Amino acid sequence: RRHIRNEWEQRNTIDSAKEELKAKVLKVNEFTAQYYHENLYKPESKIVQEYIKKRKLSNETLKSFRLGFSGRFDELYHALKKEGFQDAEILESGLVNRNDNGRYIDRYRNRLMFPICDARGRVIAFGGRVLDDSKPKYINSPENLVYSKGRHLFGLYNAKKHDTKKILIVEGYMDVISLHQRGITNVVASLGTAMTEAQGRLLRRSSEQIILGYDADGAGQEAIVRGLDILRNLGCDVRVLQISGAKDPDEYVIKYGPERF
Repeated sequence: RRHIRNEWEQRNTIDSAKEELKAKVLKVNEFTAQYYHENLYKPESKIVQEYIKKRKLSNETLKSFRLGFSGRFDELYHALKKEGFQDAEILESGLVNRNDNGRYIDRYRNRLMFPICDARGRVIAFGGRVLDDSKPKYINSPENLVYSKGRHLFGLYNAKKHDTKKILIVEGYMDVISLHQRGITNVVASLGTAMTEAQGRLLRRSSEQIILGYDADGAGQEAIVRGLDILRNLGCDVRVLQISGAKDPDEYVIKYGPERF
């Protein structure tokens, strides 16, 4: 009996340590979202300000999605340390990597930053887009204690502030943001093209009808087939959006306007 109790106590200790680390990682993420967002408006952030102008993103959009800008080399790491965060929780967040020489380097540098929130609005991860033609175009947070990409949808927290009787699911962050800015607010994105069953259940809970609006390319079409399978198996009312004359919803809505979309 004592053996069982010891095991139970041990498991309890491990669980509460895990919960504590989880709570700290969420605080790291929250601080980082705010830090990146404030970076957007700094005089030295000209490169991202030009990009925002080019993509016609309004100030209201920047604020409601808390878009941000990641700086150079290890700026975030030092800001987090100054705030009192420990290396363990900073590394667990996936926002900072440690190189072979033991130096701490920010994962995201000189990128437009997209905080990824759960359905309750807590920042659980980030996506970062380059501002030139370098590769990779996007870097996303690795999975960790607070983030499992197959269980969340980008933009769901924003969409739920409006009518979600119908939900349109698209591929990219920019599709969601661009449509949202133009008054089409019932839009979310799967994090990575293929939809998962957990995302399907999330959609079913939030909506009566789901519309698949993936890109017109091969990968997008494959994602539609997969999405149809998953959503039909869950008993959803599901439709497919067909757009012609543009490669994705973002390009279409800018080209032809929200009414036509």
